[in-house]
Amino acid sequence: MRIGIVSDIHADADALARVFDEMPAVDEILCAGDAVSEYEFCSETVALLAERGVHCIQGNHEAVLFGGGNPNFLDKCRREHSAESLAFLADAPATREFDFAGVRVLLTHTGLGEDEYIRPGSPRLRAFATLPYDMVCFGHTHVPFVHQAGNVTVINPGSCSQPRPPERTGTYATFDTETRQGVIHRLGER
Repeated sequence: MRIGIVSDIHADADALARVFDEMPAVDEILCAGDAVSEYEFCSETVALLAERGVHCIQGNHEAVLFGGGNPNFLDKCRREHSAESLAFLADAPATREFDFAGVRVLLTHTGLGEDEYIRPGSPRLRAFATLPYDMVCFGHTHVPFVHQAGNVTVINPGSCSQPRPPERTGTYATFDTETRQGVIHRLGER
């Protein structure tokens, strides 16, 4: 089974559409949060996620938008966007657990539950080895990487729309449940 992983789209429907155009065939797709922004909502982005049956969680931007941190903008969104479109992300949980072909997966936004930025080489990556999962995917940093922490494959797909150095182009990831291998894909590389 192959899983596609996106994160930190930040309301960029064009970047997400490009990911879906370039992504190899996958059985499931996960979104590790920040599909929209606390100050920018995009019904087109939500529609693309919904059409593909993407399993979404809330990132820090959705938490601010739907958690009362930006009430004026949320009121504007309620006037300009359908209730169904807003509910797709407003009703999403902060984390999700899956069992894909016997592979236990945790989908979260910040990695270990705190609002921290875990980057490649961080000593915090060792803590993932103690988790009861085979794969953990998260976003938040916009920096893509795959790391093996004990028996746990840790994947951050980066951002398809707002890459952070050293990346210069958007990224996403795939994970194969049979080989337990994660791969970072850069937009335009195929």
